[in-house]
Amino acid sequence: MQLIIEWVTNIIIFILFAMIIDLLLPATNFQKYVKMVIGLILILLMLSPLLQLFSIDVDRLLATIHMEGSNQQETMKNEFEMKKKEIQASQRAYILEQMAVQMKKQVAEELMKDYGLMVQNISFQTNEKEQLKIPDDIKTIEVTLSEQNEQEIVHPVVIDASKPLNQSSHDEARKKEIASFFAAKWGVNEEKIAVQIEGRE
Repeated sequence: MQLIIEWVTNIIIFILFAMIIDLLLPATNFQKYVKMVIGLILILLMLSPLLQLFSIDVDRLLATIHMEGSNQQETMKNEFEMKKKEIQASQRAYILEQMAVQMKKQVAEELMKDYGLMVQNISFQTNEKEQLKIPDDIKTIEVTLSEQNEQEIVHPVVIDASKPLNQSSHDEARKKEIASFFAAKWGVNEEKIAVQIEGRE
């Protein structure tokens, strides 16, 4: 509403100003050129709301385009990083899975023969790096073992009361021995290997 009032006021003021100039100018050929100029200015005044409506702030437009471009670029960069991490995680999981299969095959026969145990699961804890280096980036290898499934002959158990039972120490010594066996077979530090025997935790 304020815009319309200002627009009408400007037109009225300009018409009054044009009338005063017309009265002051002498009747010569020059007067018709003055009237033409005044008429053009009046037309521009009347069209000024439309010109303002369609006028474009170039700086603001460029700033908006630049901002939208930057936001789109940032979004694309974030999406690319997420996809990259997903692919790397998939590759890492696949490599570790295949490595676990190979490691299991490598020790299966001898483990069964010497200890009567089978590998149920091998899991890894690794450093979070883009490029996984084996075995340097492996922090821990957790190996879960189970007893042989075949039924074994049960021998009578003779308990000597004079000797204290220390099953826990025996189990720990056995786990350490098995960890040493794995370390030799896999070429990794024994301290990185954690052995668990199902039913013996």
